[in-house]
Amino acid sequence: MTTTSPRSGPSAEEAPFRAVCTREAIPASVPFLRRFAGAAVDRWELSGEVRDAVAVVVAELVINVVVHTTSDDVTLCLGVRDDVLKIEVRDRGYWRPENHDRADPAPAHAEGGRGLDIVAAYSGVPAVRATAAGTTVSTDLRLRLRLRLRPRPRPGTG
Repeated sequence: MTTTSPRSGPSAEEAPFRAVCTREAIPASVPFLRRFAGAAVDRWELSGEVRDAVAVVVAELVINVVVHTTSDDVTLCLGVRDDVLKIEVRDRGYWRPENHDRADPAPAHAEGGRGLDIVAAYSGVPAVRATAAGTTVSTDLRLRLRLRLRPRPRPGTG
């Protein structure tokens, strides 16, 4: 595994709005962590468009851990700072070879190998940091600044 780009912003752990969840690296964790991320986006009152993008990005990154690593668990870290939502997915394993035996092999007609391309389409090229302790894949989703318009006070009302 190679690093595809340097870390571009603060880590999710340094963000003022933060959500972290660790689950077992099994297929059932994919929808769980997708829902967890959606709940955080809702709590932070971000748009439905952001919620949809986060759901796709989180699912793709968590699936990569479940399918392609030996990690026992997967950690999702989300953080919002200024106009950036950082998504980080961490594992504590190593990448399996392409032809590894899986407990639940993909069907012959399944398409694969496009996960990081899908992530890049939603949020930009993900950064991949591999160390002896595991791998962290992170990406920044730029948020549109929401203008909060305040009505002007009428003359004489305050």
